[in-house]
Amino acid sequence: MKQFLAVICCVLFCVLPFSVRAQDVEPRAIPGGFIHIEAKNLPGSDVSVVSGKYQLDNKGTVRMPYLSAPIAFAGKTGRQIQDALTAAYQKEKVYTTPVFSVVVDSKEVPGERFVHVTGAVGSKKNLPYRAELTLIEALIECGDITDFGSRHILVTRNGVTKEYDYFSTRDRDIKLFPGDTIFVRERKVTELRSKTLLP
Repeated sequence: MKQFLAVICCVLFCVLPFSVRAQDVEPRAIPGGFIHIEAKNLPGSDVSVVSGKYQLDNKGTVRMPYLSAPIAFAGKTGRQIQDALTAAYQKEKVYTTPVFSVVVDSKEVPGERFVHVTGAVGSKKNLPYRAELTLIEALIECGDITDFGSRHILVTRNGVTKEYDYFSTRDRDIKLFPGDTIFVRERKVTELRSKTLLP
């Protein structure tokens, strides 16, 4: 019996440290870091709207399409982020059975500044920030809004979201700042497209 207990203790001694090391190796999201999200089992074109590369802000949060508030991802592994996404979308009754695959990228260049463009655009990107970058320039560099994109563009800065009109010359020329997130919603059936630019 004593020999059996000794063997069990030896096995636990060898396995537990390995398990702890394995958990430590798994990358965790950090403020300013990036995560890659692949969404599945979503209706219509929402798969392409929600899927993409996202950067955590300096608070370690990310604003996801269709959710009312940012989600805190800092310190979480890919699997924990997957669970958090599923819970958030189900809690707000956006999706019933969403499926997410998340990869945490901890190899980005620290301190590099970006403007994040997502939603119904030609190509979701994290654009390297440059001085005097405007809203319309950022959208064009991402392939512009799609045929399904709304004219009402959401820009989130420091946790505050404002709405701008794609067809307003004044709104098109607003200056962007590092860390800004541009989200293009899908156009509603009743939403009309302007044939000319507005003031």
